[in-house]
Amino acid sequence: MSSRQKATPRKPKAAKIAEKQARQLPTSSIIKNVGRAAALLVIAGIASPVSQLNLSPVYGSIPASLHHQRSMTITAVLAFMGRKALKKYASSSIAEYIAVIAYWTPVIQFLLFQYSAQLGIDNGPLLIESLTYFPLLFLSAYAAGDLLDTVDLTQFNLHPTIGEVLLPTASYFTMSSISKIAGSIIPNYVGTHLYFTRIGFQLLIGSISAFLTPSRVILLAAPAIIHTMLANPHYSSESALQRANATLFSTQNFTILARQESLTGYVSILENDGDSAFRLMRCDHSLLGGEWLVTPVAKSKGQSQRETIFSVFVLLEAVRLVEEQAGIAPIPDSEKSALVIGLGIGTAPNALISHGINTTIVELDPVVHHYASKYFNLSPKHTAVIDDAVVYVHHKSKTNPKSFNYIIHDVFTGGAEPVYLFTEEFLQGLSALLTDNGVVAINYAGDMALPSTRLVLNTIHSVFPACRLFRDSPPPPDAKPGDPDFINMVVFCVKNDSGKGKSAISFREADEKDWKGSIARSNFLRPRDEFELKFDYISPENGGKIMKKSGVDELEKWHKLGAISHWRIMRTVLPDGVWELW
Repeated sequence: MSSRQKATPRKPKAAKIAEKQARQLPTSSIIKNVGRAAALLVIAGIASPVSQLNLSPVYGSIPASLHHQRSMTITAVLAFMGRKALKKYASSSIAEYIAVIAYWTPVIQFLLFQYSAQLGIDNGPLLIESLTYFPLLFLSAYAAGDLLDTVDLTQFNLHPTIGEVLLPTASYFTMSSISKIAGSIIPNYVGTHLYFTRIGFQLLIGSISAFLTPSRVILLAAPAIIHTMLANPHYSSESALQRANATLFSTQNFTILARQESLTGYVSILENDGDSAFRLMRCDHSLLGGEWLVTPVAKSKGQSQRETIFSVFVLLEAVRLVEEQAGIAPIPDSEKSALVIGLGIGTAPNALISHGINTTIVELDPVVHHYASKYFNLSPKHTAVIDDAVVYVHHKSKTNPKSFNYIIHDVFTGGAEPVYLFTEEFLQGLSALLTDNGVVAINYAGDMALPSTRLVLNTIHSVFPACRLFRDSPPPPDAKPGDPDFINMVVFCVKNDSGKGKSAISFREADEKDWKGSIARSNFLRPRDEFELKFDYISPENGGKIMKKSGVDELEKWHKLGAISHWRIMRTVLPDGVWELW
């Protein structure tokens, strides 16, 4: 028999195992590899919410996340499962390029943000992450899998299939868990240090990655680091702010007066110069309020004070106009108390304070409160509570019920609302805080045709016996039934309707004492009958849905449509360049 025809003797299974064990690395080296793999997975996990943070000023937090989790899973699976097939093409030192990608990410984002309008809300975030975060994720998962190959699982007598998928599954679970944990922790520290800013986190990820895999390859990142430090207007420095303003003023006639990254998002104060000058407070891809400034041209038209740009904030003040119930002696404003949940620029609370009402403001973000005071003349004559409104209302309703004659609930931002502030339990807390003759005004932005809006309104009606609903502006003249109609609306409710139902709410006429010289108040303070919206409350007994704390996912799933509509609306309010050059 020829040598070609001779069969190679098959090694016994025990011999194969012994041979594989002989090739195993020392235990100390395996532990070191496992530690490096874990570090790479942690980096990939932390980079996930950091990537989303950097997209939110240009796209909004919800639109930026629409494809994120699914794409993250696909990328990780491709890296783990396709690793063996890619080994013949990929270098064993592939992890060295993770730091390079991290350092180049701010540059790529800066270049692509300028085309956000052309890229669109549906594909823009996905495209940008496909060139930044997902490559970093892929290399991290690939390198981690390579390091974990040194771990021998045969000693545990696992089924071959289980042994094949155990480590990749554990790796993905680790990375995904870190992503969720980091996503809940990072907002609490954003803006507290240069490294704890959007770009700062990206540079920090690059530095840690370079430390884990030191290599001369990092020299490829040098141009990116120089650009970020010296030319990127999004970098957190005074010189970067000056660069942003130079471009903004020359192209859009806007100036950033102040900016700060905070726990609710990127907050900035923008001012537009000109005959019709105005000032705005921005949070990510949304506006918290704005005022027309007093200019010579404005004075010639009769304007004597700053006027709110958005009529909805004046409409909220109409809680003061709800007439007292018959038989109840009227109480002067100086003896009343009000609770305002959500500050914005302070239009509504300032009005309440100006009438001598003892006003408490609950605002989650200290930066919003600081900017409202500094740039929008928020009166210091109020009680400021910088806290989560859910926590505050729960505690206050138990310890000091019937504390407020008026409550203004205004927390909408960015195409979505904090869902827990619209649950039955939270609204019941507000009801407990109202005096028997109290009134609540709730600002909600949405489309009456959407199930999410109907769910919120039904929940409000389930707690308060009588409500009336008004939009802040007329519908478009060419609107057709069924067309999308994303609007600001205010729901006025009373705690006690005395059996009168909806007719228990009527508004007195406003006068000069109510307007206080404001053109906006003279035009928008009293709710207009022609702007009233009809809504039929359906009780739970008759099959109506209401939202409890345990069922907020019902509202969250509709945020996508609302956030996308809001993004498009915001792009008509301010030029694309203003949103892009944050």
